[in-house]
Amino acid sequence: MKNREITPKEIKEIIQIAKENKIKEFNLELEGLKIYFKFEEDSLNSMNPPSNTEKTNKKEEEPTTSSNPNTFIVKSPLVGVFYRKPNPNAKPYVEVGDVVEKGQTLCIIETMKIMNEIQAEKKGKVLRIFPEDSSMVEVETPLFELEEIYED
Repeated sequence: MKNREITPKEIKEIIQIAKENKIKEFNLELEGLKIYFKFEEDSLNSMNPPSNTEKTNKKEEEPTTSSNPNTFIVKSPLVGVFYRKPNPNAKPYVEVGDVVEKGQTLCIIETMKIMNEIQAEKKGKVLRIFPEDSSMVEVETPLFELEEIYED
């Protein structure tokens, strides 16, 4: 059998299936690939909808949509570590106030020692950067708020 790489999407699906089935611990080893994770009891219980108070507080901290129709939120497609720069000695990919082009790298999310570049889907101005550098992010965690810039 030919070795193949597991994609970040497949990793995300494995984690989601494990959460949905309330699997507390998971270990997989296939031809040099190792996947291991362990959920704390609280994270498994978080599959239940939060109370209205929790929803309100979370929206204030990390919006999933923007009230301004010209702005949009860039969300994490992966679980991993959020990095604003390619290496510790480099400048950040973007700063608040920067104008980014479609396809420009905004950050990196490290998942299982794989560095995944997150790119701008549209041209825009960076209004906010939500996570701290080197912090853990989940799937759908808001990363950036951008104001779309329309081409003439």
